[in-house]
Amino acid sequence: MANEKTYWKVRSERPGEDEHFYLDTTLLRRFEARKQLGQNFLSSVTQKYGLSLKDEKEMLNMITAAETRLFSVLDPPDSIRTLALYIVYKEVPSEAHRYEEEYNKIMGPIMEMEEDGTFMDLYRKKNPNMAKQMDELDRVEQ
Repeated sequence: MANEKTYWKVRSERPGEDEHFYLDTTLLRRFEARKQLGQNFLSSVTQKYGLSLKDEKEMLNMITAAETRLFSVLDPPDSIRTLALYIVYKEVPSEAHRYEEEYNKIMGPIMEMEEDGTFMDLYRKKNPNMAKQMDELDRVEQ
């Protein structure tokens, strides 16, 4: 899949980053490529609210960070595989059923951790740089 190729390219370009960075950047590049093809899912929001391109980019960064967070505690290749399956679910929902069992098998334990409140402990361990950035943002907002 193209997403998986992008992921491995990002990893080779930026060794030593957190898994969340790699997944976030992969999804961000996908959205940017789709925008080049005239498939910008944010265009209606941008037009409706008169957002600048900078605001649109910030919104896109928030969306990709949120959408890749759960996958980021998995090791590759499971991390990128679940992101690819998630993209199928979002972009081609009629095909998602074909991958539902695989997705649930990989993500089941992560979803349980999210529900029982232990997810962030693993997130901080697996993604220390991104966790630090999140903590700094939280302090600024308070």
